[in-house]
Amino acid sequence: MAAAAVVVSGRSEPFSEPPVPAALTPTLREALLKILENRPEDPVSFLSEYFENLAAASEGAAEKAAPKQQQELVPRALKQLLLCHYSRPAFSRNLASAFQILSSPIGKKKKAGLKGRAYTELLRQICADAQLSSCSLIHKLQCWDHEAVPFGVFRHGVLTCLIFMEFVKISGRLFDVVADSDEADQTLCQVLLEALKDAVNIGDSTSSVRYLNAGSKLAPDQLGQAMERALRLQKNESIPSISKEEFILLTAPLFIEKVKPVC
Repeated sequence: MAAAAVVVSGRSEPFSEPPVPAALTPTLREALLKILENRPEDPVSFLSEYFENLAAASEGAAEKAAPKQQQELVPRALKQLLLCHYSRPAFSRNLASAFQILSSPIGKKKKAGLKGRAYTELLRQICADAQLSSCSLIHKLQCWDHEAVPFGVFRHGVLTCLIFMEFVKISGRLFDVVADSDEADQTLCQVLLEALKDAVNIGDSTSSVRYLNAGSKLAPDQLGQAMERALRLQKNESIPSISKEEFILLTAPLFIEKVKPVC
């Protein structure tokens, strides 16, 4: 880095910034690589969390392992998984890192490896925002507390839960389109439910155009025409309303029934 001139007592003297310690260079390089891989929306917050996790990991390695540390590993693994969207190439590396975190031995008498208790707890935390609607999904994906969980099962469970949460968000956005305040007409919600059901069923097809066909079922013009027909048929009837939570409880099984149990 070029030296700068500093005025001291009327004369200029060369000044150079202090060099970065050699031991710190790999850490900074790794942090910058993480930013380039994951491309976070807020790089400053990303770096802050990254160094906090790094410091916590160093302290945990230096201290004696305590029983509560197993509970602390799950949030660390979850943060690693949420560094970027699961569709990005960097997610594979984050997934492997999360698996390694949960597989770390706790105490000298414990062997390395991921157990079912930590794995299932991670799935619950991924689906925390959809706790009620995700119960049956967790039941399909969970493993016994002391059962060894291989990486393939871990990857399947984590990806399934992340995709499920995106499905829940899509369902919520569809509800917001027809909602009046916090509730929506049950007839309109039924139209949305049928459209989602058709889209999910089309996704079972092996044809390469299944994604286009599924997306067409949720196109604005298709949904608009279907809702208009439904309202025209029941315009003289008193129609109850439902909340977003109730609507998501109806849509969640459409996704969950397609998931195969782990065991």
